[in-house]
Amino acid sequence: MSCSPKDYTLLIAEKPKAAKKIVEAFSKYQQCNKGKAYYWIVRWNGSPVVIASAVGHLFDLNGKSGFPVFEAEWRPIYEINKKAYYTKKYYDLLRWLSSNAKQFINACDYDIEGSVIGYMIIKTFGDLRKAKRMKYSTLTKQEIITAIGDLQPLDIYMVEAGIARHLVDWIWGINVSRALMKAVKSATSKRIILSAGRVQSPSLIQIIKNDIDRSLFVPLPYFKIRVKLDLGKEIYAYLDQDFENKEEAKSVASRIKKEELKVEEVKQADVRIPRPVPFNLGDLQVESGRFFGFSPYKTERLAEELYLNGMISYPRTNSQKIPPSINVGEIIRGLREGPLKKYVQVFDSIVAEGPRIRQGQRDDPAHPAIYPTGYFTRVSKDAYRLYDLIVRRFLASASLDAVVRKQDILLRFANGYTLSVGVQSVIERGWTLIYSRDLKSEDLFNVKKGDKVRVLGVNVVMYTTKPSVGLSRISLLKWMEESKIGTEATRGKIIETLFLRKYVKLKGGYIIPTTLGLTVGEVLDYYFRDLTSVKMTSEMESELDLIKYGKKNKDDVIKEVKERISKQVEGFAEKEVGEKIAKRLGLIQYKKCAYCDLEVEKDGLCKYHRMALAQLEKIKIIWEDRSAISEEEAIKRIAKLKTTGKLIKDIIENKWKDDVRHAR
Repeated sequence: MSCSPKDYTLLIAEKPKAAKKIVEAFSKYQQCNKGKAYYWIVRWNGSPVVIASAVGHLFDLNGKSGFPVFEAEWRPIYEINKKAYYTKKYYDLLRWLSSNAKQFINACDYDIEGSVIGYMIIKTFGDLRKAKRMKYSTLTKQEIITAIGDLQPLDIYMVEAGIARHLVDWIWGINVSRALMKAVKSATSKRIILSAGRVQSPSLIQIIKNDIDRSLFVPLPYFKIRVKLDLGKEIYAYLDQDFENKEEAKSVASRIKKEELKVEEVKQADVRIPRPVPFNLGDLQVESGRFFGFSPYKTERLAEELYLNGMISYPRTNSQKIPPSINVGEIIRGLREGPLKKYVQVFDSIVAEGPRIRQGQRDDPAHPAIYPTGYFTRVSKDAYRLYDLIVRRFLASASLDAVVRKQDILLRFANGYTLSVGVQSVIERGWTLIYSRDLKSEDLFNVKKGDKVRVLGVNVVMYTTKPSVGLSRISLLKWMEESKIGTEATRGKIIETLFLRKYVKLKGGYIIPTTLGLTVGEVLDYYFRDLTSVKMTSEMESELDLIKYGKKNKDDVIKEVKERISKQVEGFAEKEVGEKIAKRLGLIQYKKCAYCDLEVEKDGLCKYHRMALAQLEKIKIIWEDRSAISEEEAIKRIAKLKTTGKLIKDIIENKWKDDVRHAR
């Protein structure tokens, strides 16, 4: 085959590695190059097909300087960003190959980004009227050959949704970012780089709210009555009722010591613990974080490595379903020959009548759930760990449910107070033998209704309320998913962007805002609330999705966004915003809070430490009332608790001690 064919079809892959996997699906091919960029020639149905790749996006949006700005044009990405100059050789190659192509195939990943990447190349260098779309979910030989033989019309709705998303994000980001920078420059005459994003900003605000809530938390005491019982063996159980007041709890404990305790009810049943559904990207990110501590973005990158090596299906999917068209039995046969055959052997010991996938609720019209292809090649160490997890989850979803025998016992004292005891015994471990889950198994109690139970001891135990859970990368991802902001393909990267911008950092495993992040988040939440609200962001995601399904016009959505942003940025309080940010950045002098670097609001304290003082004043009274202790003792106990918020501890360690010393 010649490296200068005529009348050929140009097939465009999204990345070089994907192009090479497509090429390898053909029995014969010719590798060629133009400069340092490679392309390949194969024959399909007797005609030449030239296969070449992009390297992700070759074009990006660019607009004029100034503020506000609402118009942008697509330009080669290497002209906009010097760091993207490596894309030029792919740009030049595809321009050259397109000039002599008679037909075009967009074989980029079948998602919004892949649709836009291929579309922009064909639109700029070729002829959209001669273009087709190739759809596949794995880079296996069989699926590639099937896909090229079943080409579809260009997915114009997907393209329009992608273009709209790019434009909306660009208009939002460029205008709000420039508004912040313009404000600081007006206040200080200095140019400071600040950024905001349509999904990034509400995520930052959520991190701030979570951190402030935890920092202002004061644990409250409550009391439980613990009873030592003889149910054939000695166990501890707690009264079903909690008590806010210690004296009341002590009184009840004293009375029940003398009361008769009987078994009122025994319930016993075999309960199925359903096997898990196959992974979508969000589930995979959560589980890889739980098992390995991988960030969502790292998981996405590793999953892409596995996909490009032909080992798993396309990972950026929301689906938890594997359709009947996918031969699960054949995949398992392939896995049986690979390095993880030990899991298949366990699967075989569980399943006698063939695999049956448990389908999840979520679906994705573009791709099925993530599954292994049965093919294996050498990959990086962390990618292999992720592959191991995907294989186990896939096999678990195709195996059998676990079964446990649950026993729930209700016991009642003569004066009416109850306590409950629950145990379980494992009958069938099923899928848990493949996909790690510790199923606790205990002997059931030999008791029946009406049996008297001997009470061996009663005591009162103090507990304290817990703060809201801090946000990790994984829990932030889940919050974004539940709030319906961002997409499965963008959430992980958005979280990492917050770290790169130095808006957030990790402390004790949780994400907290930096001073810069707190400042930007406060400004966005107060002065640009209509643009940064979760509700508005979620609604915009819905609008963009409707474009994808042909139910909303792209231009209408973009027009609406322009109007919203114009209304917000053209009349914002520039002077106030500039001074607020400048003070936090140390560009303007200001009076600092006695306990932190924030600006004094009143009485020598910033607004957050004032809130902490008011909170402590209120809560200490509750402590005194519930625990029957002095104010000083209440403060000491609050200070010692690990769950007491940082702002509260600042007040105790500084202002409160000073006040106590002065009082003395």
